[in-house]
Amino acid sequence: MTSTAGSRLVGADVADLVLQWCAALFADLDEVAAQVEQQLVVETPRRGDLAIEETCHRLLTDPGRKVAGAGLVLAPDVLTDAAYWLEWWTANPDASPPVPRRLAAETDPRAVGFRDYTHLPWYAVPLATGTAHITGPYVDYLCTDQQTLTFTRPVWRQGAFAGVVGFDLLVRTFEERMFGPLERVEGSCAVVNTAGRVVTSSDLQWVTGDLIRGLPVQRWWAGEAVQHDAWEFWPCPGLPLGVITSR
Repeated sequence: MTSTAGSRLVGADVADLVLQWCAALFADLDEVAAQVEQQLVVETPRRGDLAIEETCHRLLTDPGRKVAGAGLVLAPDVLTDAAYWLEWWTANPDASPPVPRRLAAETDPRAVGFRDYTHLPWYAVPLATGTAHITGPYVDYLCTDQQTLTFTRPVWRQGAFAGVVGFDLLVRTFEERMFGPLERVEGSCAVVNTAGRVVTSSDLQWVTGDLIRGLPVQRWWAGEAVQHDAWEFWPCPGLPLGVITSR
């Protein structure tokens, strides 16, 4: 485990810190997923069988997590009394204390305000891969209206994909957590996603959401041993996040 105190860090150390933090966050989702899967065991699940509000409120009000949104989004026709269904709560993670509020989302596909969430990456990627995913950074106009990372993982019913559980983390929370480690890297350091988009950076030329150009980021993500005179790359194993640092 990488120490967060003391000497200078290199890119591999920062990648390890990102991996440790995200693993802890996904462990919270494992707990929510286990609850949902247990509640979906009944023969004909209905909306009233779901009971994750207390767990989501606990995540949203924990000052150590600073989560901005949490909940469940079900696959179509999992429930017998709703074709589409989601239960999601939001909170300002910087409030004291945070106050969770239920997201008012239209789930009737016949309604004008309905939006088919099954095409959105935080749902579609876990559906396609069967694994957890981090979407972003992106501006979440539905929930936070801020640069956001959305962590999701699948839930299963009778061996079939039944939806996702997830939470939103504001990028500024990510930046607060990573500011110290990035400052301890000699030279420039940035955390990027698989598209080469910046999550956070110690280099003033890049801000959150910027797309890094002129570096072989896609080839690095493909696992090619591409050497660059000025920059190095470290993936965070199992995550769609990596770290680049100047030499």
